[in-house]
Amino acid sequence: MNAEGSGRSLANRLWGLGGARLTVVCLCLLLVLSLAGGAWLGASDDPDDTGRDSIYKYLTLWEEVLRHIRGSYVEETDGRSLTAGAMDGVTDALDPFSVYVPASEVESYRAAREVDRRHSGALVLKERGTAYVVAVDRGSPAETAGLEPFDIVAGINGRSSRAMPLWELRRQFAAPVGSELNLELVRRGNSVEASLTLDEYEPLPPEFEEIRGVGVLRIPSFDSGTAAQVEALLDGYGGDSLLIDLRGVAGGSAEAAYAVAGLFAAGELGSLIDREDRKLKTFEGAGGLFSGSIDVLTDRSSQGPAEILTAVLRQAVDADHSGESTFGYAGTLRQIELPNGGGVLETTAAFYTDPEGERLNRRIRVSNDRRLSAFAERDDGSDPVLDEALGLFIMETPAEPDPP
Repeated sequence: MNAEGSGRSLANRLWGLGGARLTVVCLCLLLVLSLAGGAWLGASDDPDDTGRDSIYKYLTLWEEVLRHIRGSYVEETDGRSLTAGAMDGVTDALDPFSVYVPASEVESYRAAREVDRRHSGALVLKERGTAYVVAVDRGSPAETAGLEPFDIVAGINGRSSRAMPLWELRRQFAAPVGSELNLELVRRGNSVEASLTLDEYEPLPPEFEEIRGVGVLRIPSFDSGTAAQVEALLDGYGGDSLLIDLRGVAGGSAEAAYAVAGLFAAGELGSLIDREDRKLKTFEGAGGLFSGSIDVLTDRSSQGPAEILTAVLRQAVDADHSGESTFGYAGTLRQIELPNGGGVLETTAAFYTDPEGERLNRRIRVSNDRRLSAFAERDDGSDPVLDEALGLFIMETPAEPDPP
């Protein structure tokens, strides 16, 4: 039986068994979207296969399922709503950053993208219908409101987040300064309420200090001035070991991450490559800033530029890697205009490490012996994860020989 016949047969059996009407709709849509999403992803990964046949096949399947729903559902259905929901599902299947925006909301979402997280300090995404906080910038309104990475956002101002597509969710967090978001959160199984007042804030600059004989460099964000700030902080540091703390760092400038990596590593560091395997940009470094042992500390919120720096240092200077495995996404997004006036924001190129050419589209994993699983700082202000990472680092750093 072909995919089209399987879809109709499944829907008919469910309906005949007396299943809930909503279940029929959801399962039919889920079937189509999972197939279509897989076909489009497969087509983009294989340069020798345009994927045209498989895409048209699944579009035909979608049309058939839509006709079945509209003909059998007990209440009148809205074709536009069903199609919008389908597009949301397709982009959700691609990656957490891809989003479908209906025509009526394209301009408002474009304005929200310009603001991004500058009014909240929280990176919020949605996967499989669940909205959650990926990262919280230090010193931001989100941190002041008590948000934590991987809080589930269950509701905003009395509305369920499950009813909000990603474009609307992110627009809420990019509302004008002074807007207040009353959030219903789920944190490690407990219900938490938080009030977030949006406001402008300045990302914190890099910081450096020596702890127990180890230099600790914290990089809270990546922008055009980050590399120069890091270079100035490490100027004159004569230690043999350096721990670079990238926990909670998500988003920012990929170019800035390569610029920081180029302070430590020489030669070709990585590339930006599109779906046709065209190398759009290559990044190189001169190295020489620090020649001792390096350990990079990450957590599940470390994403994008933080992952680029981690991958380059691991590969180019054999840096150790402690903490938790990273989020798993470093790419560039472009908005594609649709004939109906809507838009799809999709990943059109990804960052790679060289010379092996490993694509940074999956989590950078920490080996078992360096895994430090813990949540944020304790209430007393201590940082047990950093303490453990320093302990590992100190044990593995060769001691200086005694003078003759």
